[in-house]
Amino acid sequence: MQFAKAFQYKKWANNELLDLGEQQFSKLPESDGTFFIRILNHTTVVDSLFISRILGEPENYSGDNTMETPALLELRETMNQNDSWLVHYAESASEQELKRIVSFKFVDGDTGQLSVEEILIHLLTHGSNHRGMASRTLAVNSLERPKDTFTRYLHQAEPSRRSGTNI
Repeated sequence: MQFAKAFQYKKWANNELLDLGEQQFSKLPESDGTFFIRILNHTTVVDSLFISRILGEPENYSGDNTMETPALLELRETMNQNDSWLVHYAESASEQELKRIVSFKFVDGDTGQLSVEEILIHLLTHGSNHRGMASRTLAVNSLERPKDTFTRYLHQAEPSRRSGTNI
Protein backbone atom coordinates (compact mmCIF):
# COMPACT_ATOMS: atom_id res chain seq x y z
CA MET A 1 0.00 0.00 0.00
CA GLN A 2 1.50 3.33 -1.09
CA PHE A 3 0.28 5.24 1.97
CA ALA A 4 2.53 3.06 4.12
CA LYS A 5 5.59 3.99 2.08
CA ALA A 6 4.60 7.67 2.20
CA PHE A 7 4.28 7.60 6.00
CA GLN A 8 7.55 5.69 6.33
CA TYR A 9 9.11 8.53 4.33
CA LYS A 10 7.40 11.14 6.55
CA LYS A 11 8.87 9.49 9.65
CA TRP A 12 12.33 9.32 8.07
CA ALA A 13 12.19 12.95 6.87
CA ASN A 14 11.07 14.18 10.30
CA ASN A 15 14.01 12.38 11.89
CA GLU A 16 16.46 13.75 9.32
CA LEU A 17 15.28 17.30 10.03
CA LEU A 18 15.30 16.86 13.80
CA ASP A 19 18.79 15.34 13.69
CA LEU A 20 20.21 18.36 11.86
CA GLY A 21 18.15 20.76 13.95
CA GLU A 22 19.48 19.29 17.20
CA GLN A 23 23.08 19.28 15.95
CA GLN A 24 22.91 22.95 14.97
CA PHE A 25 20.33 24.33 17.39
CA SER A 26 22.83 26.35 19.42
CA LYS A 27 23.76 28.25 16.23
CA LEU A 28 20.21 29.49 15.67
CA PRO A 29 19.12 32.87 17.01
CA GLU A 30 16.63 32.33 19.84
CA SER A 31 13.62 33.46 17.78
CA ASP A 32 14.54 31.11 14.91
CA GLY A 33 15.12 28.23 17.31
CA THR A 34 11.71 28.81 18.83
CA PHE A 35 10.12 28.98 15.37
CA PHE A 36 11.88 25.77 14.32
CA ILE A 37 10.41 23.89 17.29
CA ARG A 38 6.97 25.52 17.21
CA ILE A 39 6.32 24.93 13.50
CA LEU A 40 7.21 21.25 13.88
CA ASN A 41 5.20 21.05 17.10
CA HIS A 42 2.23 22.44 15.16
CA THR A 43 2.45 19.53 12.70
CA THR A 44 2.70 17.11 15.62
CA VAL A 45 -0.39 18.57 17.28
CA VAL A 46 -2.34 18.43 13.99
CA ASP A 47 -1.23 14.81 13.48
CA SER A 48 -2.46 14.04 17.01
CA LEU A 49 -5.79 15.76 16.42
CA PHE A 50 -6.47 13.80 13.25
CA ILE A 51 -5.30 10.50 14.79
CA SER A 52 -7.89 11.08 17.54
CA ARG A 53 -10.52 11.85 14.92
CA ILE A 54 -9.73 8.68 12.97
CA LEU A 55 -9.98 6.65 16.18
CA GLY A 56 -13.14 8.45 17.33
CA GLU A 57 -11.42 9.33 20.60
CA PRO A 58 -11.38 12.63 22.53
CA GLU A 59 -8.78 15.06 21.25
CA ASN A 60 -5.77 15.86 23.42
CA TYR A 61 -5.48 19.46 22.24
CA SER A 62 -7.84 22.43 22.06
CA GLY A 63 -5.73 24.34 19.53
CA ASP A 64 -3.41 23.65 16.63
CA ASN A 65 -0.30 24.16 18.78
CA THR A 66 0.57 24.02 22.45
CA MET A 67 0.89 27.07 24.67
CA GLU A 68 4.31 25.94 25.89
CA THR A 69 7.15 25.32 23.47
CA PRO A 70 8.39 21.77 24.05
CA ALA A 71 12.03 20.82 24.32
CA LEU A 72 13.47 19.20 21.20
CA LEU A 73 13.61 15.80 22.89
CA GLU A 74 9.94 15.99 23.90
CA LEU A 75 9.00 17.08 20.37
CA ARG A 76 10.96 14.18 18.89
CA GLU A 77 9.28 11.67 21.21
CA THR A 78 5.75 12.89 20.42
CA MET A 79 6.48 13.17 16.71
CA ASN A 80 7.94 9.67 16.66
CA GLN A 81 4.89 8.24 18.48
CA ASN A 82 2.54 9.84 15.94
CA ASP A 83 4.67 8.84 12.97
CA SER A 84 4.93 5.25 14.21
CA TRP A 85 1.16 5.09 14.68
CA LEU A 86 0.57 6.51 11.19
CA VAL A 87 3.01 4.05 9.58
CA HIS A 88 1.33 1.09 11.30
CA TYR A 89 -2.15 2.39 10.48
CA ALA A 90 -1.28 3.00 6.82
CA GLU A 91 0.20 -0.50 6.55
CA SER A 92 -2.99 -2.11 7.83
CA ALA A 93 -5.87 0.12 6.67
CA SER A 94 -8.25 -1.56 4.22
CA GLU A 95 -9.71 0.16 1.17
CA GLN A 96 -13.04 0.27 3.01
CA GLU A 97 -11.38 1.95 6.00
CA LEU A 98 -9.70 4.52 3.75
CA LYS A 99 -13.10 5.45 2.27
CA ARG A 100 -14.74 5.82 5.70
CA ILE A 101 -16.05 9.34 6.35
CA VAL A 102 -14.96 11.00 9.59
CA SER A 103 -17.08 13.88 10.91
CA PHE A 104 -15.36 16.20 13.37
CA LYS A 105 -15.05 19.71 14.74
CA PHE A 106 -11.97 21.76 13.90
CA VAL A 107 -10.27 23.53 16.80
CA ASP A 108 -11.74 26.84 15.55
CA GLY A 109 -15.24 25.42 16.01
CA ASP A 110 -16.09 24.77 12.35
CA THR A 111 -17.33 21.30 11.49
CA GLY A 112 -15.87 19.12 8.79
CA GLN A 113 -16.03 15.77 7.07
CA LEU A 114 -13.17 14.00 5.37
CA SER A 115 -12.55 10.45 4.32
CA VAL A 116 -9.73 8.70 6.14
CA GLU A 117 -7.84 8.75 2.84
CA GLU A 118 -8.24 12.55 2.62
CA ILE A 119 -7.07 12.91 6.22
CA LEU A 120 -3.94 10.91 5.44
CA ILE A 121 -3.23 13.00 2.35
CA HIS A 122 -3.68 16.15 4.44
CA LEU A 123 -1.23 14.92 7.07
CA LEU A 124 1.37 14.11 4.41
CA THR A 125 1.12 17.45 2.60
CA HIS A 126 0.77 19.48 5.80
CA GLY A 127 3.85 17.88 7.32
CA SER A 128 5.87 18.37 4.15
CA ASN A 129 4.97 22.05 3.99
CA HIS A 130 6.01 22.73 7.56
CA ARG A 131 9.19 20.63 7.33
CA GLY A 132 10.11 22.96 4.49
CA MET A 133 9.48 25.98 6.68
CA ALA A 134 11.65 24.54 9.47
CA SER A 135 14.35 23.61 6.97
CA ARG A 136 14.31 27.15 5.60
CA THR A 137 15.03 28.40 9.12
CA LEU A 138 18.27 26.43 9.01
CA ALA A 139 19.08 27.72 5.51
CA VAL A 140 18.61 31.43 6.27
CA ASN A 141 21.11 30.98 9.11
CA SER A 142 23.64 29.35 6.72
CA LEU A 143 23.22 25.97 8.41
CA GLU A 144 22.98 22.56 6.82
CA ARG A 145 19.52 21.49 5.69
CA PRO A 146 18.42 17.89 5.32
CA LYS A 147 18.54 16.20 1.95
CA ASP A 148 15.14 14.71 2.63
CA THR A 149 13.65 14.03 -0.78
CA PHE A 150 11.39 11.05 -1.33
CA THR A 151 13.79 9.68 -3.94
CA ARG A 152 16.70 9.81 -1.47
CA TYR A 153 14.57 8.01 1.11
CA LEU A 154 13.62 5.28 -1.37
CA HIS A 155 17.22 4.69 -2.39
CA GLN A 156 18.33 4.47 1.23
CA ALA A 157 15.42 2.21 2.21
CA GLU A 158 15.81 0.04 -0.89
CA PRO A 159 19.47 0.16 -1.98
CA SER A 160 18.82 -2.27 -4.84
CA ARG A 161 17.14 0.61 -6.67
CA ARG A 162 20.60 2.15 -7.18
CA SER A 163 21.78 -0.85 -9.16
CA GLY A 164 18.96 -0.81 -11.68
CA THR A 165 19.97 -1.05 -15.32
CA ASN A 166 16.77 0.18 -16.96
CA ILE A 167 18.15 3.66 -17.58
